[in-house]
Amino acid sequence: MISEQKNLHAVKISGYAHDGAGVGRIDGQVVFVPGALQGEEVLVEINRKQKGVFRGRVKEVLCASKERLSPPCSVYAQCGGCQLQHVTYATQLKIKEEIVRETLQRLGGIKDVLVRPVLGMSSPWGYRNKGHFQVGRRKGKVFLGFFEEGTHYLVTQPCRHLFSPKVTSLLDFLEEILTAFQIKVAETGVPGLRHLLIRESRASGEILVVFIYSGKYCDKKEAIAREIYRKYPEVVGVCQSKNTSAAGPVLGNKQKGNMGNKANEANTVEIIWGRDWLKDKIGPFLFRISPASFFQVNSIQTAVLYEKVLEYAALSGKEEVVDAYCGIGTISLFLAQRAQKVTGIEIVPEAVADARKNVERNGINNVEFVQGKAEKIMPQMVARGARPQVVVVDPPRKGCERELLDSIIAVKPQRVVYVSCNPATLARDLRHLTDGGYTVAELQPVDMFPQTGHVETVVLMSRVDK
Repeated sequence: MISEQKNLHAVKISGYAHDGAGVGRIDGQVVFVPGALQGEEVLVEINRKQKGVFRGRVKEVLCASKERLSPPCSVYAQCGGCQLQHVTYATQLKIKEEIVRETLQRLGGIKDVLVRPVLGMSSPWGYRNKGHFQVGRRKGKVFLGFFEEGTHYLVTQPCRHLFSPKVTSLLDFLEEILTAFQIKVAETGVPGLRHLLIRESRASGEILVVFIYSGKYCDKKEAIAREIYRKYPEVVGVCQSKNTSAAGPVLGNKQKGNMGNKANEANTVEIIWGRDWLKDKIGPFLFRISPASFFQVNSIQTAVLYEKVLEYAALSGKEEVVDAYCGIGTISLFLAQRAQKVTGIEIVPEAVADARKNVERNGINNVEFVQGKAEKIMPQMVARGARPQVVVVDPPRKGCERELLDSIIAVKPQRVVYVSCNPATLARDLRHLTDGGYTVAELQPVDMFPQTGHVETVVLMSRVDK
């Protein structure tokens, strides 16, 4: 047992957890240590117990790995934005490959499967096209930052290395102007401005700014918007969204616009100035993106990811394809290049509206989109006799619902292409599909999130004929 009086322990790191934290043992007890590398010996301070394992922080590196680096970010140790700045990029890719392989074996019982080396970036910095920042105030000044891992302590000046120079400059300006206009910041029990969402198009340079608030935060929002546009003409829209929920999606519930703009009741966003969407490009396709729509945060690697999906789908032009959790139709449009017909399923109404506009914008005529839960729509399609030869799924971190997996097993497509951002739920879902008659042909991890412990994985599954 770990004594509360003696909370420092020398730990040998033997591997990595799903988030890139080092893993070791103290008297047989597993301990996760963020910032520690495999092969290192570190002095660890235990700070909490979670789900039967201990979690600690590095107090001193007793024996350092030759792959260890000095992080370029001054707040790296406190900010929750990155987990792997302390290690070379080549080693980051190896860590992520091992995370995928080990998680499949441990949680899914899937062994001896081909896991290809992670596809990385030539320049793994400044890649994020979307940022969600907490709003705080200290000594009269407004700050935009990230919470320290496992806390609600706001780290000011969070890692700007992940964003473009233009967005980094805009963040500094927003702190100045929000301070100057004396906006009201939300605090415990006090409504006000809670978060700020920024989206940037790497193709067009357009930027969208969204204020997320729980109550009245400013009487001069239009003036703030004008000042933003005057300084940054790349900003095509300044919007707001009311959200009083303590948990759940960042953007708020359904509401009508109250700023002189006619808003769709299904839209969670009100326009203060400009418009509530921007345009971006992936591969040969143009996309319209609304604040609530899902769009991969790394535009460069998204093209790499989707080309791999298209390769795994192995379409000849005769197949009917279902794209579940299709978002704004990005993968659907890539598949449409070689499929006879693609049906995209998406629960977010704004995303479906964007998807339909994206089809029109790109002159695609063999794709249709259905709004609703994939786990409900897919079984209905099967019941009506749909028999797609290929099914592509790109679910959120929680993975696929069991009803959707069962409908895939029932329809027996020749191939299933699974795109995952969470190795743990991926392992669970692959186990269910393999039990239902599929085999895992191979996996291709893609580094969509350099400097973090996250990894995207594309999986090809084939039907086993019995």
